[in-house]
Amino acid sequence: MKKGGLGSRLIVAAWGIPLLLGLTWLGGWWTALLIAAISFVAQKEYYMLQRNLNRNPFIVLGLGCGVIVVITWMTDYNLIHWILIATFLIVAVKTLHKGKSHQDVLVTFGGICYIPLLLGSFIVIRGWSGGEPFWMVEGCVRQECLTYPDAGRWLAFCVLGSIWVGDTAAYAGGRMMGKHKLAPTISPNKTIEGFIFGFFGAILFSMIWWRLGLVRFDVGLVVGIAAGLFGQIGDLFESALKRECGVKDSSNLLPGHGGLLDRFDSLLFTAPIVAIYIIIFSVKV
Repeated sequence: MKKGGLGSRLIVAAWGIPLLLGLTWLGGWWTALLIAAISFVAQKEYYMLQRNLNRNPFIVLGLGCGVIVVITWMTDYNLIHWILIATFLIVAVKTLHKGKSHQDVLVTFGGICYIPLLLGSFIVIRGWSGGEPFWMVEGCVRQECLTYPDAGRWLAFCVLGSIWVGDTAAYAGGRMMGKHKLAPTISPNKTIEGFIFGFFGAILFSMIWWRLGLVRFDVGLVVGIAAGLFGQIGDLFESALKRECGVKDSSNLLPGHGGLLDRFDSLLFTAPIVAIYIIIFSVKV
C-alpha cells in the first residue's frame, strides 16, 4: 500500500477517475488537453528522478518540446517524426550551449520520447473513426461498411479498462497463487503467476468489449494483448527506473497513489501498440 492509506487512495480515485473518463468521453481538444497535462507533470517527475542520479536535464526546454509533441499528435501525427528530429536538434544545441554534458542532452530528449511521444498516441486512439481492416474491405462499396459509431470513444475506454482490469487481475492472482518471482531485482512483489493473470484478465475485458459490439474483434484482441503484455512491461520499466533512483514513487502528488508517472506507466507502453495497429491496418474513410 502506498503512503497515504486506503482513505487517501479512494478520495483521489473519486475525483480522478471521473475526470479522466469525462475528458476522454468528450474527445477532441478536451482529450488532448488531458493528455498534455498528464504528460507535462509525468515528464517533470521523470526529470526530477534523473536528478537523483546526478543528471541535469534541461527541464524547461524538455517540457516545452513535450507539449509540442502532444499538439502534433492532435493536429497531424504524420509530422511526428519530423518534430522529433527538430526537437532533438533544438535540445542538443540548447543544452550544449548551456554547458551541459552529452549525457544530459540524451536524458532531456529521452524524457520527451518516453512520455509525451508514447502517451500522445492515446489521442490517435480517441480520434479513431473506425473502419474495417484492409483485408476485409474488398466488395464493400458503401461507406457505412467502413464506420463504427463512436469508435474512438469506445476504443479509448477499452484500452483504459483493459489496463485497469489486467492490473487488478495481476494483483489478485499474485496474492492468491504467486510463488515464482517475475523480476526480483526490479519489483520483488511481482510474480509470474500474477503476470499471467494480468495478461488474460486484460484480454478477457477487451473480448467482452468486442462481444458488446463496441470494438472490432481484431482491434479488441490487439488491445488485450497490448495491455496484458506491454502494459505490465511498462510498469516494470518504471519500477526499474525508480529502483535505480532509490525512490518508491515518482512523486507524492497523489496521496496514496504516488505520481502521475506511477499511474500511467502502463498506458505509456500500451497506447502506442494500439495506435500503430489502427493506423496501419484500418482503412480510412
